Amino acid sequence: MLHIGINGRSIFRQLTGVQHYAREVIHALCRMESQEIHFSVFAGREGRSGSEPDLPLETSALPANGPIRGMIWEQTTLKKLARRAGVDILFNPANVAPLTPPVPSVVTIHDLAFLLFPEYFSRTFAAYYRSVIPRIARQAAAVITDSNSSRNDLIERLGLPEDKIRAVPLGVSPSFRRRILKADLEQVRRRHKLPPRFFLSISSLEPRKNLVRLVIAYRLLPPEIAREHTLVLAGAGNRVYADSGLTRELSLVKDGNVIIPGYIPGGDLPSFYRMSTALVFPSLYEGFGLPVLEAMAASTPVITSNRSSLPEVAGHAAVLIDPESPEEIAAGMELIAADSGTRNLLIERGKKRAAQFTWEKTAKKTLEILKTSVSSL
Repeated sequence: MLHIGINGRSIFRQLTGVQHYAREVIHALCRMESQEIHFSVFAGREGRSGSEPDLPLETSALPANGPIRGMIWEQTTLKKLARRAGVDILFNPANVAPLTPPVPSVVTIHDLAFLLFPEYFSRTFAAYYRSVIPRIARQAAAVITDSNSSRNDLIERLGLPEDKIRAVPLGVSPSFRRRILKADLEQVRRRHKLPPRFFLSISSLEPRKNLVRLVIAYRLLPPEIAREHTLVLAGAGNRVYADSGLTRELSLVKDGNVIIPGYIPGGDLPSFYRMSTALVFPSLYEGFGLPVLEAMAASTPVITSNRSSLPEVAGHAAVLIDPESPEEIAAGMELIAADSGTRNLLIERGKKRAAQFTWEKTAKKTLEILKTSVSSL
């Protein structure tokens, strides 16, 4: 029997992009357990909360939450848990892993934003990632990443062998495809004080997400469209990042025209997409860009960047814009708000595009890599 250990530290943190991936792929993998494959998911003390009853958890007495405690737990306690459980291989889904793992290790490195855009991160965070991630990647039996764009970055920037890196696309939860009753939509609207019509951005509030130019683009919209549509900047803030420019641009917008509701619970997110006129995702760099597919699955038109992995993910089902041009971003917003034919076409194309991506496919390809990594040693 193949015994696979999984680093589950990230699933007990606030679910942003990387954490969401970790939770979804871990659950999908564990549903594939059989007589030939057994899983153990390792977590800190917070794993005892009972919030993940379907997972085969093995927890420690020490917590693994928080940046410093988490790093210490990953480099010490996790290794002890894996060794004691007798796993054959350790899967690390959230960028980082033990530097000296007790068994062969596979790690998912989602992107190299910390290396390509160091100015957008705190010095401590960027320095830590620059120090450990190349070492983790070199010692890993295999490296998984989210897209061919990120795979090329890993080859070029870290000098990793091509045959060591596998691009495995992310999936979309069925919750984004389900029909939502009008009464439930209105309940979410009231809870978050959302306007009748709005453009939606889902991202952390960091400079790489390009929200400054998005706000400038919103100010460039024709008055009749701006009057009808608010701009909603939803997502998690993070003290690791700083964007003074966003504060400046927001001060130039009429009060009430931009709403920042903060972190959106996962259960409410499909309703946010469904109620919006369009998702506007003008990021400067993404390893994948999961909100693009989530919006498409939720029957929401998408405007996104023609950079990094985003054209690869969106295919022909989105309006692709130059993220450094507020004029192009504004033109895309105006097109979808004013042209119902284009809007309906993008909705239909988007649903078909998103249907190609499931977490079951992601888990199946991940499991194949884990099996191959053990057998090739």
